[in-house]
Amino acid sequence: MSCIRCESPLEDGDLRCAICALTVPIDALPRDATVRAQVLRCTECNAAIGFSAAAQAPHCGFCGSTMAVEQPVDPVEVAEVRIPFSVAREEAETAMRGWLGRRGWFAPKTLRDEAVVDSLMPLCWAGWIVNASAQVAWTADSDHDSHRSSWAPHAGQLALRFDGICVPASRGLDHGECAALVPFYDLRRAVPMTSTIDGELPAMIESFDVQRSAARAIVQRGIEAVARTKTLPQIPGRRFRNVHVACLLERQTTQRVALPAWVLAYRYRGSPYRAIVHGERPEVVLGDSPKDWKKIMLLVGGILLVIAASVLIVLLTR
Repeated sequence: MSCIRCESPLEDGDLRCAICALTVPIDALPRDATVRAQVLRCTECNAAIGFSAAAQAPHCGFCGSTMAVEQPVDPVEVAEVRIPFSVAREEAETAMRGWLGRRGWFAPKTLRDEAVVDSLMPLCWAGWIVNASAQVAWTADSDHDSHRSSWAPHAGQLALRFDGICVPASRGLDHGECAALVPFYDLRRAVPMTSTIDGELPAMIESFDVQRSAARAIVQRGIEAVARTKTLPQIPGRRFRNVHVACLLERQTTQRVALPAWVLAYRYRGSPYRAIVHGERPEVVLGDSPKDWKKIMLLVGGILLVIAASVLIVLLTR
């Protein structure tokens, strides 16, 4: 059902509309008897994985650490749709090897050939797909009509429509990793969680373990970030600063989605590292890699030598 004032959908357990705060009559509260997920909580990176007795996964798929069964007080919601993998295991490892070979001058020369893959896991990390309409009010300082001052205040309003905004909800991946992966997902390929695809490997599904109020706050920040970007062309002048936006949302819908990625744990000369290959675009690879400290020290020594030589020349020419 929807709110009778702003028409935003109401979820199970809502006592007020999340958008306009209108109270929900007790006899109109939605009743959802869906069984909620149990989770395995990683003791190191704090990621949550949907518990499956058949999988019996004792280790975190994101960092490899031991996992413990958690009994959450609040219900844990599960993904509604997922994006299928289109990158095979062999293709993911090949992409990772190619990425290791392009790490630049500071990386060891033997990194690509000597890196040993410890694990290669297909994982679906958690995110929200958000659609909403909004009235956006903005304020900013710009050089337009500033006259004798460097800046002048400006403000305005505009109506925006947000479709298919993907907001990360993962704990296994950090914000920077999620931000690098999100632009390359094709959300049109999303299928229900119950759908089966011939030849697709089973993957671990990260659980949504954020409470609903906190989840909505994260989604709100994601919408405001997009609104701020869309507002910039409306600001007059060539230079601007102190851009602030406020969004009045209407008809917001939020869908929980599982997004595919290959998470690789590898070792180089005994030290562990992690790399992530996009589940749809194998050319998108990110992660950690070792540095050749001999090259770094050689570069620093060369810079110091050049500085010392320059100072010596200046002293001798006086």
